[in-house]
Amino acid sequence: MPRWLPAIAVLVTGVASTAQGDAAPTDRERVIGAAIDAWLAGDQLAEDELEAVLDVVLAAPKTGMRVLGARLRAATPPKGLRTLAQKVVLDFLRRTRASDMVFVGQYDALGELQPFASEFLYELLLETPTWFPFTARVQVVPALRDLEKRLPRADRLDAIEALIEDDREPLDLRRAMAAMMWQWGKREHAQGVIRELRAQTVEGDAEDRVAATLELADYYNLLRDYRAAAGAHRAAQALAHSAGVELRPVSWYAAACVHALNGDRERGMAALDRCARMLASPNLDKSLRLERTLFEKDPEIALLRADERFPKLLELAFGKPSKGDRAERRE
Repeated sequence: MPRWLPAIAVLVTGVASTAQGDAAPTDRERVIGAAIDAWLAGDQLAEDELEAVLDVVLAAPKTGMRVLGARLRAATPPKGLRTLAQKVVLDFLRRTRASDMVFVGQYDALGELQPFASEFLYELLLETPTWFPFTARVQVVPALRDLEKRLPRADRLDAIEALIEDDREPLDLRRAMAAMMWQWGKREHAQGVIRELRAQTVEGDAEDRVAATLELADYYNLLRDYRAAAGAHRAAQALAHSAGVELRPVSWYAAACVHALNGDRERGMAALDRCARMLASPNLDKSLRLERTLFEKDPEIALLRADERFPKLLELAFGKPSKGDRAERRE
């Protein structure tokens, strides 16, 4: 155990014991600042100490990064602080991906580390260091999309376009960056992806066409064109129905998300109902099951959670939570 962790744990306990865990910002910031100072004062080599300080900073990500960002922007940042900031960004990306939720604004907390966060993310994407896996570059793009609302400087824009146009690069990376360019108003690359996917929706057997139409729906969702995504989901459902192809629960859940984001409560509830009924089946393969937390916390279906029918769908899909589950969710 890190030698400073017991003292920090006392502070954390004091903050957590405040009514409903909502501590005054000064108390929370004091805990985070103490953890950062303790780590910087050490040799900065022990993995357990690094994990401990990451846990403290990311327990309340926006506040933790605000404290860290203020120190980064100081006239003379303490030695090792930039390294810690890099570790915080990387661990925040990892934790966010592990949530199994994807939504706009998911990485907004990184804004507290600006301009450091964007500079570091662009480095990972465009000047990838040897220690960062090339296959992980695609994981950087959603964070950049939340942080960078405008076109980057010319050299970065050129580098992004070069990656998109390089057939040797992974397809998922090229498509994700094309969606980022779409967001910045440069739509030609994403339009090319749409043309490719549309062509695939009329090729092969019914199962292939359903899969391609769902892929098109997912890409429209990535572009944040929820109306087009909803239309593609309806087309996939109609084709699947006529061809006797059974959609997976995740496909119905994805449809519920885009309908909700499009403000269509009724279609969203209908899709979520189909998803819930499939999840209720004891014969459903374990690999196809979804987590209860998606229904309970995913911001994309907030409109549906507000519907009076939602609690019954939740219980249908997952049953009544145990006492232990209810206590854990309250915490």
